[in-house]
Amino acid sequence: MYFLLGISLAFAVLLIINLLASISANAVWRLVSRRVQQFSANVQAQIIFGLRILPVVAAVLFVLAFVIPAYVLYEPVGSGEVVGSKLAIIAVASSFGVLIALFRVFKTWLATRRLTANWLADAVPFAIENVKVPVYRIEHAFPVIAVVGIFRPRLFVAKKVLDSLDEHEFRAAISHEYGHLTAKDNFKRTLLRICRDLLIVPFGKRLDRAWAENAESVADEYAAKSRGGSTALDLASALIKIARIVPANASPAMPLGAFLLEEQSGDITWRVQKLLQFSSGKDNRLNGRPFAYSPIFWLCSALATLILLLPIADPTLLLSVHNALESIVRILQ
Repeated sequence: MYFLLGISLAFAVLLIINLLASISANAVWRLVSRRVQQFSANVQAQIIFGLRILPVVAAVLFVLAFVIPAYVLYEPVGSGEVVGSKLAIIAVASSFGVLIALFRVFKTWLATRRLTANWLADAVPFAIENVKVPVYRIEHAFPVIAVVGIFRPRLFVAKKVLDSLDEHEFRAAISHEYGHLTAKDNFKRTLLRICRDLLIVPFGKRLDRAWAENAESVADEYAAKSRGGSTALDLASALIKIARIVPANASPAMPLGAFLLEEQSGDITWRVQKLLQFSSGKDNRLNGRPFAYSPIFWLCSALATLILLLPIADPTLLLSVHNALESIVRILQ
C-alpha cells in the first residue's frame, strides 16, 4: 500500500496542477491575446507555445522535485494509510491521460513512418539549391509540399505542384517549408499533442489553434525575409494556385508533417492578406528572436532551475509538501 499510495499521489498531483495551470494559461491568453498582436508572428508563437507547455512542465517538475522526494523522505512505510476512492479516481484518470498521450504519439509515429515509406517507394529524389534535407518528388492526389519527420526530416513535393508553380513561386513555397524546419515545428506539434492528451479535458484548444496559425505566419515571414524582393507575393500566388488544385475529398493524411496547405477546407485568405501587407511594408509589428535566444526561453529555463533547486536550498519545504500530501489523503478518503 505504501508504493500504491505514493504512485496515486504523484499522478493525482500531476493532474491537479496541470489542470489548474492550464485554466490559468488560457485565462492569461484571453487577457493578452489582443495586446500581443503588436508583435510579430514569431513572438506570438513563442508566447503561445510557452503558455501551452508550461502547465505540463510545471506539474512534472513539481512532482519530481517535491512530491516524490517528500513522500520518500517523510512517509512512514507502515503508516497504515490507504488509497481512498476519490484519490483512486483522480489517479486513474491521470494515469489514463499519460497512457493516452504515449499511445497516440506512438500511433502517430507509426502511421507517419508507414506513409513515408509508401511515399519513398515511388519517390524520385532531386536537389534544390540551399536545401540541406533530402527532397523527393512524389505522385499524390493532394498537392503535397511538406517537411516530414523530426530527427531525420525529408521534404516531399507532389508532381502536380511542380507542374502548377513557376520557378519563383516554387522557391517561395520551399522557403516556407524550410521555415517550419528551422523552427522545429514538427517537434513542437508533438509536444503540444502530448500536453493536450495529458490533460484529458479539452482545455487549450484555443491556444492550439492560435499556435498553428502563428506557426504558418512565421514560416510565411521566414520565406519572405530569407529571399527578399517579391517573395511574399510569390508565396501568396503559390498558395492560391495550390488551393485551386486541391481535389475534392482529398487530404495529405500525414500526422507529423508541416504542410504548405494543411487541409482541404483551410481558409488561406488571412495568410494571403498578411503576405500582401508584408510585401507592401505595412507590417510594422515588433520582431523577435528565435525561441532558443528569446527572453521567454531563458525565463522558463530559470524558473525550472529554481524549482529544482528549492528543495536543496530549503529542506523544510519538503516537510511542508509532505504535510500538504497528508491533507490531500485525508480529504480524498
